[in-house]
Amino acid sequence: MNAAFSPLSDYQYDREDFSCITTNILDAHTDEVWNIAWSHDGLRLASASKDKTAIIWQMGASLDTASRKGVVEFTLREHPFPVFSLAWSLDDSVLATSADQLILLWDTKTAECIHTLDSHSETVSALVWLPDGSGFVSADLDRKICRWDMAGKLQDDWPGVPLRVTDMAVTLDMSRLVIVGMGYVAVPPTTTTDASQSASQESTPDPSIDRKDAPMQSENRIIVYNVKSKAIELSLPTDGELTSVKISEDSRFALINHAPNEVHLWDLSEGRLTRKFTGQHQGHHVIRSCFGGVGGNLVLSGSEDRNIYVWHRDTGVLAKILSGHGVGSVNAVSWNPCNERMFASCSDDATIRIWDLLAQPAGKIQT
Repeated sequence: MNAAFSPLSDYQYDREDFSCITTNILDAHTDEVWNIAWSHDGLRLASASKDKTAIIWQMGASLDTASRKGVVEFTLREHPFPVFSLAWSLDDSVLATSADQLILLWDTKTAECIHTLDSHSETVSALVWLPDGSGFVSADLDRKICRWDMAGKLQDDWPGVPLRVTDMAVTLDMSRLVIVGMGYVAVPPTTTTDASQSASQESTPDPSIDRKDAPMQSENRIIVYNVKSKAIELSLPTDGELTSVKISEDSRFALINHAPNEVHLWDLSEGRLTRKFTGQHQGHHVIRSCFGGVGGNLVLSGSEDRNIYVWHRDTGVLAKILSGHGVGSVNAVSWNPCNERMFASCSDDATIRIWDLLAQPAGKIQT
């Protein structure tokens, strides 16, 4: 939606004024819901669950919250393991899901499983459909990234990936692929006296985890690849576990969940941390965040304290803590790409909540 004609484009968000309501509670899953993704047309929502199913929900196009559907369109039951990640094709005709090391491709009009792909040897942790619609990319915990075409045929892979990938994203301009995860570096010998040499050794991830000539230590890291050349443009070590990455619409910024209680905004062009959003909790589970609001002016994240945290992107100020989910973590949040007032959250309580941003004229959001 064009922000110039947005009914929310002139609104100001602050902690006193920000308010949301739950319009739908989707409760067809029988176990924890780990991930959610909106279709590109904003009419359907896909969910991934520990109950070994993915569900496609029909939400409808109505902006009237009272007539919002929230009904099960298809339940995809052929997963042999819990479903961890999912991604819609550019035209929304195919949904890719992952269950352990398998990738399944589903026809979203018939709910038929059209392909099962088994090139990965460990859990597939991320699926991303390419913005040009040519296919998708998958990543796993065995340091492998694969590129597939629309028909599920393996095209190529990224050699020597130095991380156990926990999440991945591709910029909308197709220039960069960003991964986050844990790698291993060689511990420098204690006899090394050159401090700069030691720092250089520590900051370079070693993709060969089985090296015998030096002790290894784990390290969390952000890596940015050039999509065309597959060369590493940036490699940034961090001091906490990284579980989620989302890219801004202008392809410049990466939003990354950083344990134990922060979400970081990185400038990919400058390789610089620009802002920290603090308060949410994550220390044990994969927690995902997203951009939201008009032009991505909000940042949202799930949390292990059963709440949703909302910040103003430009200032880092906490706008609201949203409650409503039951016991357990809120694992993911996702903003509807075609409705600037609507977003979804999923939880260990086996439900998905659909939220609506309450907005009033004159720059205020009614409480």
